Amino acid sequence: MTFEALESSEIKDSYFYRNSKWDWLNNDMIHVFDNERPRVITMDPWPQKVFLDALGQQTVEEYILSVANEYPKNQAPKELDQVILKQLEDLAYGENVITISSSPFALDASILNPMTEEGNIDLQGTWLGQYQYGIPDTYKDETMMNVNFTLTIDTVKNNKFSGTVEDDLATGGTPGIGIVKGTYREDIIRFTKNMPIKASFDTAGNHHLDQSKKHPTLFYTGEFSRSKQTITGTWKFKKKLFFWKGFIPIFFSPGQGTFNMTKRQNQ
Repeated sequence: MTFEALESSEIKDSYFYRNSKWDWLNNDMIHVFDNERPRVITMDPWPQKVFLDALGQQTVEEYILSVANEYPKNQAPKELDQVILKQLEDLAYGENVITISSSPFALDASILNPMTEEGNIDLQGTWLGQYQYGIPDTYKDETMMNVNFTLTIDTVKNNKFSGTVEDDLATGGTPGIGIVKGTYREDIIRFTKNMPIKASFDTAGNHHLDQSKKHPTLFYTGEFSRSKQTITGTWKFKKKLFFWKGFIPIFFSPGQGTFNMTKRQNQ
Protein backbone atom coordinates (compact mmCIF):
# COMPACT_ATOMS: atom_id res chain seq x y z
CA MET A 1 0.00 0.00 0.00
CA THR A 2 1.23 3.47 -0.89
CA PHE A 3 0.66 6.30 1.57
CA GLU A 4 0.66 9.55 -0.37
CA ALA A 5 0.65 11.88 2.63
CA LEU A 6 3.61 10.03 4.10
CA GLU A 7 5.57 10.18 0.85
CA SER A 8 5.26 13.97 0.75
CA SER A 9 5.74 14.56 4.49
CA GLU A 10 8.72 16.66 5.58
CA ILE A 11 9.15 14.57 8.73
CA LYS A 12 8.96 11.06 7.25
CA ASP A 13 12.70 10.48 7.82
CA SER A 14 12.67 12.08 11.28
CA TYR A 15 12.62 10.26 14.62
CA PHE A 16 10.20 11.12 17.44
CA TYR A 17 10.33 10.61 21.19
CA ARG A 18 8.46 11.52 24.37
CA ASN A 19 9.74 14.43 26.41
CA SER A 20 7.19 14.43 29.26
CA LYS A 21 6.57 12.30 32.32
CA TRP A 22 3.43 10.21 32.34
CA ASP A 23 1.48 7.70 34.37
CA TRP A 24 -1.45 5.33 34.10
CA LEU A 25 -4.72 6.98 35.14
CA ASN A 26 -6.54 3.65 35.00
CA ASN A 27 -6.17 0.35 33.17
CA ASP A 28 -6.80 1.91 29.78
CA MET A 29 -5.87 5.58 29.97
CA ILE A 30 -2.68 7.50 30.70
CA HIS A 31 -2.19 11.10 31.76
CA VAL A 32 0.82 13.17 30.71
CA PHE A 33 2.36 15.90 32.84
CA ASP A 34 2.79 19.17 30.96
CA ASN A 35 6.38 20.47 31.07
CA GLU A 36 5.36 24.11 30.66
CA ARG A 37 2.10 24.52 32.59
CA PRO A 38 0.68 23.08 35.84
CA ARG A 39 -1.70 20.62 34.19
CA VAL A 40 -2.05 17.02 33.15
CA ILE A 41 -3.19 15.88 29.71
CA THR A 42 -5.47 12.94 28.98
CA MET A 43 -5.75 11.58 25.47
CA ASP A 44 -8.05 9.76 23.11
CA PRO A 45 -6.87 6.31 21.94
CA TRP A 46 -4.95 7.43 18.81
CA PRO A 47 -2.80 10.17 20.37
CA GLN A 48 -2.22 7.94 23.38
CA LYS A 49 -0.93 5.14 21.15
CA VAL A 50 1.40 7.50 19.32
CA PHE A 51 2.70 8.96 22.59
CA LEU A 52 3.39 5.52 24.09
CA ASP A 53 5.11 4.42 20.86
CA ALA A 54 7.30 7.55 20.77
CA LEU A 55 10.48 5.77 21.86
CA GLY A 56 12.96 7.60 19.63
CA GLN A 57 14.10 4.52 17.72
CA GLN A 58 11.92 4.57 14.58
CA THR A 59 11.54 7.13 11.85
CA VAL A 60 8.04 8.39 11.16
CA GLU A 61 7.96 6.36 7.95
CA GLU A 62 9.10 3.18 9.71
CA TYR A 63 6.49 3.72 12.41
CA ILE A 64 3.55 4.27 10.05
CA LEU A 65 4.49 1.17 8.06
CA SER A 66 4.79 -0.87 11.26
CA VAL A 67 1.33 0.25 12.40
CA ALA A 68 -0.04 -0.64 8.95
CA ASN A 69 1.36 -4.14 9.41
CA GLU A 70 -0.71 -4.53 12.61
CA TYR A 71 -3.80 -4.78 10.41
CA PRO A 72 -4.72 -7.90 8.43
CA LYS A 73 -3.09 -7.98 4.99
CA ASN A 74 -4.14 -5.09 2.75
CA GLN A 75 -6.73 -3.90 5.29
CA ALA A 76 -4.93 -0.89 6.76
CA PRO A 77 -7.05 2.28 6.35
CA LYS A 78 -5.90 4.33 3.36
CA GLU A 79 -5.93 7.45 5.57
CA LEU A 80 -3.72 5.81 8.23
CA ASP A 81 -0.72 7.96 7.37
CA GLN A 82 -2.79 11.14 7.56
CA VAL A 83 -4.17 10.17 10.97
CA ILE A 84 -0.76 9.39 12.45
CA LEU A 85 0.92 12.45 10.93
CA LYS A 86 -1.77 14.66 12.43
CA GLN A 87 -1.32 13.06 15.86
CA LEU A 88 2.44 13.58 15.65
CA GLU A 89 2.03 17.23 14.71
CA ASP A 90 -0.51 17.87 17.47
CA LEU A 91 1.61 16.15 20.13
CA ALA A 92 4.83 17.84 18.99
CA TYR A 93 3.71 21.34 18.08
CA GLY A 94 0.41 21.65 19.93
CA GLU A 95 0.88 19.86 23.25
CA ASN A 96 4.72 19.84 23.17
CA VAL A 97 4.90 16.38 24.77
CA ILE A 98 6.95 14.70 22.04
CA THR A 99 9.99 15.92 20.12
CA ILE A 100 10.73 15.47 16.41
CA SER A 101 14.43 14.70 15.92
CA SER A 102 16.84 14.18 13.02
CA SER A 103 18.53 11.29 14.84
CA PRO A 104 17.58 8.42 17.18
CA PHE A 105 17.21 9.23 20.85
CA ALA A 106 17.49 7.03 23.96
CA LEU A 107 14.84 7.86 26.55
CA ASP A 108 15.76 8.46 30.16
CA ALA A 109 14.12 5.99 32.54
CA SER A 110 11.99 8.78 34.05
CA ILE A 111 10.34 9.29 30.65
CA LEU A 112 10.44 5.70 29.42
CA ASN A 113 8.59 4.29 32.44
CA PRO A 114 5.37 5.45 34.14
CA MET A 115 5.86 7.57 37.25
CA THR A 116 4.14 5.04 39.47
CA GLU A 117 5.35 1.49 39.75
CA GLU A 118 2.83 -1.32 39.54
CA GLY A 119 1.75 -2.09 43.09
CA ASN A 120 0.26 -5.09 44.84
CA ILE A 121 -3.21 -5.09 46.35
CA ASP A 122 -3.08 -4.92 50.14
CA LEU A 123 -6.51 -4.00 51.43
CA GLN A 124 -6.01 -4.57 55.12
CA GLY A 125 -5.63 -1.32 57.03
CA THR A 126 -7.16 2.16 57.06
CA TRP A 127 -8.38 4.05 53.99
CA LEU A 128 -9.20 7.77 54.06
CA GLY A 129 -11.73 8.95 51.52
CA GLN A 130 -14.46 11.25 50.33
CA TYR A 131 -17.80 10.67 48.66
CA GLN A 132 -19.83 13.05 46.54
CA TYR A 133 -23.53 13.17 45.71
CA GLY A 134 -24.45 12.61 42.08
CA ILE A 135 -26.66 15.66 41.71
CA PRO A 136 -25.92 19.07 40.18
CA ASP A 137 -23.96 21.41 42.44
CA THR A 138 -26.84 23.91 42.08
CA TYR A 139 -28.94 21.74 44.38
CA LYS A 140 -26.24 20.95 46.93
CA ASP A 141 -25.63 22.77 50.15
CA GLU A 142 -22.13 23.11 51.62
CA THR A 143 -22.44 19.81 53.52
CA MET A 144 -23.09 17.83 50.32
CA MET A 145 -19.95 18.68 48.33
CA ASN A 146 -17.42 16.25 49.80
CA VAL A 147 -18.21 14.00 52.76
CA ASN A 148 -15.08 12.59 54.40
CA PHE A 149 -14.97 9.06 55.73
CA THR A 150 -12.56 6.56 57.30
CA LEU A 151 -12.83 2.93 56.21
CA THR A 152 -10.97 0.23 58.14
CA ILE A 153 -10.55 -3.24 56.63
CA ASP A 154 -9.64 -5.80 59.26
CA THR A 155 -10.36 -9.14 57.56
CA VAL A 156 -9.20 -10.23 54.10
CA LYS A 157 -9.48 -13.84 52.90
CA ASN A 158 -9.90 -15.48 49.48
CA ASN A 159 -10.55 -12.16 47.72
CA LYS A 160 -13.25 -11.27 50.23
CA PHE A 161 -12.97 -8.61 52.92
CA SER A 162 -14.90 -6.93 55.71
CA GLY A 163 -14.49 -3.99 58.02
CA THR A 164 -16.05 -0.81 59.33
CA VAL A 165 -16.63 2.71 58.07
CA GLU A 166 -17.26 6.00 59.85
CA ASP A 167 -18.35 9.25 58.21
CA ASP A 168 -17.06 12.66 59.29
CA LEU A 169 -20.10 14.43 60.75
CA ALA A 170 -18.56 17.87 60.26
CA THR A 171 -18.64 17.37 56.48
CA GLY A 172 -22.24 16.12 56.35
CA GLY A 173 -21.74 12.42 57.08
CA THR A 174 -24.19 9.95 58.60
CA PRO A 175 -23.63 9.14 62.30
CA GLY A 176 -22.70 5.71 63.55
CA ILE A 177 -20.22 3.03 62.59
CA GLY A 178 -21.16 1.15 59.44
CA ILE A 179 -20.28 -2.32 58.22
CA VAL A 180 -18.56 -2.93 54.89
CA LYS A 181 -18.31 -6.28 53.11
CA GLY A 182 -17.00 -6.92 49.64
CA THR A 183 -14.90 -8.71 47.07
CA TYR A 184 -12.04 -7.77 44.77
CA ARG A 185 -10.24 -9.19 41.75
CA GLU A 186 -7.43 -7.84 39.62
CA ASP A 187 -8.15 -4.09 39.53
CA ILE A 188 -11.85 -4.04 40.49
CA ILE A 189 -13.34 -3.81 43.98
CA ARG A 190 -17.00 -4.06 45.02
CA PHE A 191 -18.49 -3.71 48.48
CA THR A 192 -21.63 -2.85 50.39
CA LYS A 193 -21.94 -0.22 53.12
CA ASN A 194 -24.59 -0.51 55.83
CA MET A 195 -25.00 2.39 58.24
CA PRO A 196 -27.00 1.95 61.49
CA ILE A 197 -28.96 5.22 61.14
CA LYS A 198 -31.14 6.29 58.23
CA ALA A 199 -30.27 9.65 56.66
CA SER A 200 -32.47 11.49 54.16
CA PHE A 201 -33.22 14.89 52.67
CA ASP A 202 -36.62 16.58 52.70
CA THR A 203 -38.11 18.74 49.96
CA ALA A 204 -36.40 21.80 51.42
CA GLY A 205 -33.00 20.15 51.13
CA ASN A 206 -32.60 19.62 54.88
CA HIS A 207 -30.67 16.63 56.22
CA HIS A 208 -32.75 14.38 58.52
CA LEU A 209 -31.80 11.39 60.67
CA ASP A 210 -34.08 8.55 61.79
CA GLN A 211 -32.38 6.55 64.53
CA SER A 212 -35.22 4.01 64.54
CA LYS A 213 -34.27 2.78 61.06
CA LYS A 214 -31.15 1.58 59.33
CA HIS A 215 -29.86 3.37 56.26
CA PRO A 216 -30.56 1.58 52.94
CA THR A 217 -27.65 -0.54 51.73
CA LEU A 218 -25.20 1.34 49.53
CA PHE A 219 -23.36 -0.45 46.73
CA TYR A 220 -19.82 0.65 45.88
CA THR A 221 -17.82 -0.24 42.75
CA GLY A 222 -14.27 1.03 42.33
CA GLU A 223 -11.04 0.65 40.45
CA PHE A 224 -7.52 0.49 41.89
CA SER A 225 -4.86 2.94 40.77
CA ARG A 226 -1.66 1.55 39.29
CA SER A 227 0.05 1.79 42.69
CA LYS A 228 -2.97 0.05 44.30
CA GLN A 229 -2.92 2.77 46.96
CA THR A 230 -5.96 4.68 45.68
CA ILE A 231 -9.46 3.54 44.71
CA THR A 232 -11.96 5.61 42.73
CA GLY A 233 -15.47 4.73 41.66
CA THR A 234 -19.21 5.13 42.16
CA TRP A 235 -21.82 4.27 44.78
CA LYS A 236 -25.60 4.00 44.59
CA PHE A 237 -28.85 2.49 45.71
CA LYS A 238 -32.18 2.21 43.91
CA LYS A 239 -33.45 5.34 42.19
CA LYS A 240 -36.75 6.91 43.16
CA LEU A 241 -38.80 9.98 42.31
CA PHE A 242 -37.48 12.83 44.40
CA PHE A 243 -38.90 16.36 44.61
CA TRP A 244 -35.89 18.59 45.22
CA LYS A 245 -36.82 21.60 47.37
CA GLY A 246 -40.47 21.00 46.68
CA PHE A 247 -40.66 21.86 42.99
CA ILE A 248 -38.12 19.95 40.84
CA PRO A 249 -39.29 16.37 40.23
CA ILE A 250 -36.36 14.28 38.96
CA PHE A 251 -35.47 10.62 39.09
CA PHE A 252 -32.32 10.36 41.11
CA SER A 253 -31.02 8.74 44.24
CA PRO A 254 -29.70 10.86 47.12
CA GLY A 255 -27.37 7.91 47.66
CA GLN A 256 -25.83 7.97 44.22
CA GLY A 257 -22.50 9.54 43.36
CA THR A 258 -18.76 9.08 43.27
CA PHE A 259 -16.05 8.30 45.79
CA ASN A 260 -12.32 8.03 46.20
CA MET A 261 -10.14 6.70 48.98
CA THR A 262 -6.43 6.38 49.62
CA LYS A 263 -4.66 3.98 51.95
CA ARG A 264 -3.13 5.62 55.00
CA GLN A 265 0.62 5.04 55.11
CA ASN A 266 2.89 4.20 58.05
CA GLN A 267 0.25 2.16 59.81
